[in-house]
Amino acid sequence: MTHPTSGAPAPSRPQRPSQARERILSTADRLFYNEGIHAVGIHRVVEEAAVTRVTLYRHFPSKDDLISAYLERRAQYDRDQVGGLIARHPDDPRRVLTELATALTADDFAAMSRGCPFINASAEFTGSHPARLHAREIRRWVTAELEGLLLRLGHRSPAATADQLMMLRTGAVVSGALDGNEGLDDHFLAGWEKLIDDGLPGRSPATG
Repeated sequence: MTHPTSGAPAPSRPQRPSQARERILSTADRLFYNEGIHAVGIHRVVEEAAVTRVTLYRHFPSKDDLISAYLERRAQYDRDQVGGLIARHPDDPRRVLTELATALTADDFAAMSRGCPFINASAEFTGSHPARLHAREIRRWVTAELEGLLLRLGHRSPAATADQLMMLRTGAVVSGALDGNEGLDDHFLAGWEKLIDDGLPGRSPATG
């Protein structure tokens, strides 16, 4: 066995996140979401983050890199939220689905007063811009997680229902930003639960 002092490399210490990078990213997140990506120039981010251009470009070589980091930060929030609920209730997929909807009404709708950041970013760009790629990636990931939960429940149409739940979530976020819908939370939760329950074993499909 090698002795710790025999020349073996010492274990590396985890690097501390750069305070400047986090300040840049937090500033970009706030400005890009509240004002739009095209409307915010690099000079504005530099000024409000209290860093130099050299520092910003050391962490984000281009504005597209900063946009990608902003959207990845938002996507990680969704992954943490979904993954955290699954980890807390590993044997209860139905509860996970309900709590995902409840979390949206309790926290996310209020935090997305300007609508979905991924839809907003996608609307500003075309083609294969990183903003559109990030939006598609996180939406596909969330939809796949919903489908997996529905599969575990024995749902009759997990793929189609997962798509419908994602559409309902998207529509609710847009409605919350534009409509001043006082019944939004109740309407969203009722629709979410009905889509799930109508396809569960022992339940008759809803008739029109």
